Amino acid sequence: MPATPLLRVRDLVPDFLACLDECAGTPAAGWPDRWRSRYLARHPDVFRALDRGGTWSGAEEVAEVLLGLRDRAADLADRTEAVRALLPSGVAAVCDALAWSDTADPVECVVLVGLHRANGWADELDGRFALFLAVEQLGPPGDDRLLVLHEAAHVVHDRRAGIHAWPDHGVANALFTEGLATQVSAEVDPGRPDEDYLWFGRPGYRAWLAECRDRWPEILGRVRADLDATDREHHAAYFLMRDSPLGGDLPKRCGYLVGLAAVRRLRERHTLPEIAAWPLRRVRAELGAALVDLPVPA
Repeated sequence: MPATPLLRVRDLVPDFLACLDECAGTPAAGWPDRWRSRYLARHPDVFRALDRGGTWSGAEEVAEVLLGLRDRAADLADRTEAVRALLPSGVAAVCDALAWSDTADPVECVVLVGLHRANGWADELDGRFALFLAVEQLGPPGDDRLLVLHEAAHVVHDRRAGIHAWPDHGVANALFTEGLATQVSAEVDPGRPDEDYLWFGRPGYRAWLAECRDRWPEILGRVRADLDATDREHHAAYFLMRDSPLGGDLPKRCGYLVGLAAVRRLRERHTLPEIAAWPLRRVRAELGAALVDLPVPA
């Protein structure tokens, strides 16, 4: 696959497959220890980042996960090769869209095998965001381009504005960062329906989008009222799939659509690189103005 100076890939999958191979023919009770010593311990900086809450190294379901993956070595290797092939062009396109060209600070991507919790995300690693891709959760080869574009946009956005230091559960900054990442993927890979960009191409979300549009005044009013919130439950109501007592029966992840609509309004007057460089104070002011009488997304 072609290399790019704006991308650095760390592939942890071979070490995971070697761990699986060492587990073969041994009692499953000892597998979690091998997973920690033969896999996690070889990449301590990565797993310090993933284990901030103690949910990785102390995970109770490790043996069950390893049992489920023990016959998938070839599949995991194929998915790793496929997503690595998507990375150079995808990251280059995002860097171009956001005018990022500093080869001294490239997009770092960590390809790994996780615990069936997420397929891709951006998170802090060594003081800046990196792109994490968990191959056991990825789709069939070639289906993850929109995921790569979206999460790479978060990483490049962090390079431009230091968003890793923004509130973890801020409703305003989540609207902005998710809306911008979604808009970047829509401009880099145009011509798809909005539900594709909002759900990374997974089928079956047209009804979700229709419900969000039907309930737009209610959703927009709730978002505007909670714009300054920075707690987990308010954030969950708009951005997570889990139930939140503050979300009620709102469509889950409806904040992604609000953020996309707001960023598209901002795009009428500003370029993507300009928007991506705004500090948090400006983001809050611009977003608050953009949400006033924000029309239903077409």
